[in-house]
Amino acid sequence: MSAAEQAIELVRRLNDPRFAAGASQISRELQEIQLSDHGWAAADAMLDHADANIKFYGALTLQIKLNKDRSTLNEQAAAELRSRLVLWFVSLRDLPPKLIIDKLCSTMATYFIQTPLPWTQTVRQVICSLYASDVVPHDMLSSYPDTSQIIGELSGLRLFMAVRFCRVLAEDVQNSSTLGPQYYHLDSIFKSNTTDSAILMTFVFNPSTRCSPEIAVEAVNCFSAWVAYSFAHWNTDPVALQLLQNLTPMAIQHLLHREQDVRDPTVEFFVNTLEYRSKFLQKNDLESLSLLVRKTIGPQCLAQRPNFLNPAIVAFSKLVTAYGKLIVKDLISERNRESSQEIIDLLQQLLTAPGYPAEDDQVILNVTEFWIEFAEQIADTVMDSPEDEITFLAVVRTDLMQAVQTYIPKLQAPPPSEMSEWDEDNVDQWQFFRDNISDFFDQVNAIPDTHLLSNMVVLATSVLPTQNWLRLEVIIFSINCISDSIVLSDENTQALSALIGSSLFNDISSNDVEVPNKLKRAAMTLVDRYSSFIKKNPQFLPPVLTFLFTILASTPADRVKLADASARTLEQLCSSCRKSLTPHLGELLQQCPQALSGPSANSYQKEKIMAALASIIQALPTEEAKAAPLESLIGVIENDLNTAITTLNAGNLEDSEMLGTSALQCLASIGKGIQALTNDVIDVDSDDEEANDDPAATSNFWTSSAGVEIQNRIVQCINIVEFLHNPGDAMDAACAILRAGLKETKPGPFVFPPQATVTFISKAQISTPRIEAIIGTACSFVSNCSRKSAPHMFDEMSAVYQRVALVMQQLGDPANDPQLAQLCIDFLQRLLVSYIDVLLSPSDDEIAAVLQFVINCMVGNAPMLKRNACNFFETLLGLANPRTANSLPPCRVPPLSVLSAFAGPLSQALIFNIGGLAQRSEIESLCKPLRALVFSQPGLAKQHLEASLLDPGFPSTNVGEKEKRVFAAKVLGLRGGRQTVVVVKEFWALCKGTVTSFE
Repeated sequence: MSAAEQAIELVRRLNDPRFAAGASQISRELQEIQLSDHGWAAADAMLDHADANIKFYGALTLQIKLNKDRSTLNEQAAAELRSRLVLWFVSLRDLPPKLIIDKLCSTMATYFIQTPLPWTQTVRQVICSLYASDVVPHDMLSSYPDTSQIIGELSGLRLFMAVRFCRVLAEDVQNSSTLGPQYYHLDSIFKSNTTDSAILMTFVFNPSTRCSPEIAVEAVNCFSAWVAYSFAHWNTDPVALQLLQNLTPMAIQHLLHREQDVRDPTVEFFVNTLEYRSKFLQKNDLESLSLLVRKTIGPQCLAQRPNFLNPAIVAFSKLVTAYGKLIVKDLISERNRESSQEIIDLLQQLLTAPGYPAEDDQVILNVTEFWIEFAEQIADTVMDSPEDEITFLAVVRTDLMQAVQTYIPKLQAPPPSEMSEWDEDNVDQWQFFRDNISDFFDQVNAIPDTHLLSNMVVLATSVLPTQNWLRLEVIIFSINCISDSIVLSDENTQALSALIGSSLFNDISSNDVEVPNKLKRAAMTLVDRYSSFIKKNPQFLPPVLTFLFTILASTPADRVKLADASARTLEQLCSSCRKSLTPHLGELLQQCPQALSGPSANSYQKEKIMAALASIIQALPTEEAKAAPLESLIGVIENDLNTAITTLNAGNLEDSEMLGTSALQCLASIGKGIQALTNDVIDVDSDDEEANDDPAATSNFWTSSAGVEIQNRIVQCINIVEFLHNPGDAMDAACAILRAGLKETKPGPFVFPPQATVTFISKAQISTPRIEAIIGTACSFVSNCSRKSAPHMFDEMSAVYQRVALVMQQLGDPANDPQLAQLCIDFLQRLLVSYIDVLLSPSDDEIAAVLQFVINCMVGNAPMLKRNACNFFETLLGLANPRTANSLPPCRVPPLSVLSAFAGPLSQALIFNIGGLAQRSEIESLCKPLRALVFSQPGLAKQHLEASLLDPGFPSTNVGEKEKRVFAAKVLGLRGGRQTVVVVKEFWALCKGTVTSFE
């Protein structure tokens, strides 16, 4: 059996369900034939077969061979192949399956792109060959009639095939143009086909031509493909562009084609052209589109207003929107023109269809894009020009406010029972619509004198007595939309006072069963968005807090997300308004138990409430005043931990773990909430109480018996982690508690004595759950102890260092846990900067083990580890410089001695990386310690760098001894200068061998 016969049999099996189990093996065998020297013959045999599926694989095989073996074709072979391709194409008869036509078109396009023999007069040869039902050689094309005459003689099928090929050719050449300069030569050949292609499309577009809708659709798509290519590549060739631009008026007529199958792709073409290639359209084209939109398409859309789900109307609305967005600047600056008025009126009326956006009205989703663009352009104009110079401002402001009034009722959500019946896509579109309107309202509000907030507040307060909750939600949502652009002018302050000071929050709370969750969420968002206003007007805090606590206490278990949102809002509000809330702290502490026992209560809500209360406690005027309320919170934590221990003793390990973890997470939230406000933030409402705090009084309280007792209770709570069964999350929380105090600059309840942190860290081993969190806490401890005001704690830091060193020893290879290794390097780096005497205090073997660990990080494959290890040695080398050595604290082993011992391994790690092991992105980092080594210790550097370059294990065979010596001489001669980086990059590229240069 020949290879061609084998290929045909394999295709039969591939399409036979009985052989489905072996399909992958059959495909592999077929591919072997396709890629072999027998592939050409197999393709011919398959194309000559009567079976459509086999014909398809024949064309596919030719495509595969062209892509693989194009370089092996000489001119004669390429010419013969082209003739065969055209012959197979024109031999198709009796309406063959579209996939055969498509595959042959695609294969011929592949030939056009890949052939070594340029295929000139491509479209004309295909058209003439279709006319002759045989291959017409290039040298015979001139003997045939003009293309325009030949096209009129083609049958419907052959006309379709000609247009289809013309389209596929344009699409494939466009795709090839992105592949690189090797395909740039195709442009001139392809451009030479423009005349024949334009003649072909002109014939189909001509109203007098009677062709099937299928051919008309193909012509539209063909035109789209040619325009896309020409616009991207022929902007400087008006002649070639003009040939296609001449077709636009005829294409415009297809916008009103009686067949929707033709109309839809035409609309899509013009939408894309208006949005992305508008300069392709000429002045007359735009005038025609304007007339069509205003006098025909617009009225047709409005006539269908009750049915804005009609696909044709939805498509037309996209066209109207795209046209409106294109001329938006003219609509604004020429607002007094009649045509502008007609367009604005049309776009206003397209918003007024009945029903809900997405579910009943798709048109509004498209038209909204215009109104957002319209508002943005006006806002930008107002920003760039004085208001009194904008003559059209009053009119366009009226346009926007009319749109706002139309949008507000369209934003109203359906009842939950109705929305639950919507499909997922419509729900997503509905939400996307509301998000877009949020942007629109925000832009409108940025325009002077819209009085948007005042008007919306009037609407809200008028709807409130009616208890039309869904209507109210829309208005509150709209008010939230404009929060970012609100300026607290007198007018806006009065409006917000009227809203927040109304019965809004009380009514929502007291009608809990009837009020939809959507409104409750909108009210919470209102509190978040306007918290700065509430902070300046603390008289509004009580009803807001009552509202939030009511939701926490009454939300059913199946609506837990609503209660979570309330807890989050409560924390944010209490944190930002902490000073104003100190008089209400007692009431809030009393409300806390009820909120924590609600049907939907969970640990997350508890954490947020604890953080909220702690932030208010932090704002109390004296440290003594903070003690009692803080102890009450700690008491809640202790009760939970006692319950966890009792549950543990009863043998219920999982519940014990959950209770203990939750309690520690709440304690961590208290630690975060009670932190002092950052010194970098200036509180404009402050009376400078914090600035006038007496540091001595603060210190005395937290170092006195009462303060120390509170700290001891917190530390005892942390120790619960020793008893929990699987304390992973609990360990994270415990570390968060410790870090809360380490961030403080003044004494406080969470600022424990250093020994408390040391004791906690000293229990850690590689097997300790969340060991990364513990090492991270050790890093924070070093930073805390490195402040200028902190005493030098040699013993405490040594204890922490020994524990981290033990973890490094237990970890072994940094690759076993790169994240943990990176934290260890971070700790060493911090220690090196502030506690080098501690770093170099252990025995020689222990120091050697630590430094070897860092070097192992440098030779590994983790980029961040390598970068951090390089930074460590760069710092160490800088400290070992004789010029700075005198400024260091006394060390058991001088840094220079350490470097002398490790110059060899360090040099080898650097050189082997530079010699080809490193990635391109790592070279800059590796140059840092290399430059520092050469600068601070040139003698050591010369000895060990040269030895490493000549080491038998050097990773690259692309450089010889001469290149290595030249490299070493250049690096040493530069003495650590910036040019070292350039030299290293060049040497790395030489060693890699796969690149000609670093760049």
